[in-house]
Amino acid sequence: MRPILQLALKEIRKKRFCTILMFVVCLIAMLTVFTSITNATSAICQQKIFDRNLGLEAGQILHLKYLQTDETAEFTTTLADFRTYIETLPGVNAVGQFDATGINFSELKTSEEYVKINQKILENGVYKDYPERSQVLYVDEALLPLVKGGISAFASSQSTYLPIYVSEVFKDVVPVGTFLTDERTGEMYEVVGYFSKGSQWVEEDDLIRYPLVSLDGWFIAPFSDEGRNDILTQLSSLHNTYVLLSENADEKILEQEICSYSFSHGFSATAISLSEEYELYRSETDTFTSRQIIIAIFISMMALTSIIAVFTTNTLLKRRQYGILIANGFTQKDIAFCIAAEIAIIVFSSTLVAWIIKFVEFRNDTDVFREVLMTAHIQYTLPVCLLIAVILVILATLFPALNYFNINRVI
Repeated sequence: MRPILQLALKEIRKKRFCTILMFVVCLIAMLTVFTSITNATSAICQQKIFDRNLGLEAGQILHLKYLQTDETAEFTTTLADFRTYIETLPGVNAVGQFDATGINFSELKTSEEYVKINQKILENGVYKDYPERSQVLYVDEALLPLVKGGISAFASSQSTYLPIYVSEVFKDVVPVGTFLTDERTGEMYEVVGYFSKGSQWVEEDDLIRYPLVSLDGWFIAPFSDEGRNDILTQLSSLHNTYVLLSENADEKILEQEICSYSFSHGFSATAISLSEEYELYRSETDTFTSRQIIIAIFISMMALTSIIAVFTTNTLLKRRQYGILIANGFTQKDIAFCIAAEIAIIVFSSTLVAWIIKFVEFRNDTDVFREVLMTAHIQYTLPVCLLIAVILVILATLFPALNYFNINRVI
């Protein structure tokens, strides 16, 4: 077999222009196939990522949606009473909310090491021009179990200041006991601990389409009394309110109670479990996903056809060379293996290069689906495309070889 491989490599080097042309055709085709397969499989990856990073079962979490609200200072009291009422319902473990906001800590703006780390974290993000800005997540302690592998409860600070947890990313920069000042409000915080790097949080009112956000580089702080009574803080947290249920909770009755209470108190709110919300989202995107799968199959077939045509033409143009090889003692089996070796080298090298190009593209992407696309690209697209490459090598060898041998028989 070794002389045949050497012969195949020699043929590739000798016909550089043809080799480059076939490599480019394969590369363009595989890039298109990679994109279509990644899009088709991203929905599967999205659900897996969501389930893997959620600290609780999706069926144990109700997501509150406020459809009608009154933007007055008195409404904060209405919301507080509403959450208190929900906590008294049977089957409810806790009710909580969170609000993510940009913040500047005066003690950290002058830290060169902090700015350097934070600038890297915020690279290409909405705060890329503000490397001294931190993302602070104000949260009720009841919601901390949502951070899988992160914090289970707040510790009390040694001082009278509010306790705050810091991402492990800043562990060497912001040690426990550090006092931080919120420049906007003047509130003081004391760093009391860290949450693990890689922790993620369910964020945004449209949480399924933007399922999770990385907490690397973030700070988690409890709501202050001022925040709980501030109308702007409460309004910004409306769509980030969750109810944690016990295992024996009657979800349907709770949803009805929540809806009825809000209606009778002059505003409109509904509750839906995260599992139901995801099912609704999936049903909405079924058509898109099905279309992506059909496109992926169609593009793969087109790529196979075009590449096979190119390799068949190339083989037939080289039939004189193969005839000389047969005259010098090579068998038809040797010729077929030589054709297969040439095609395999070109196809697998172009597939690998295409995968690397798409990997770099997804890694540098700032789209909210970056992690979903990266996961689909690594877990699904590469194995599928390697399978396509194997099929392509077989077919692209079979058709040219049969055509070549049939022509020789006629001659």
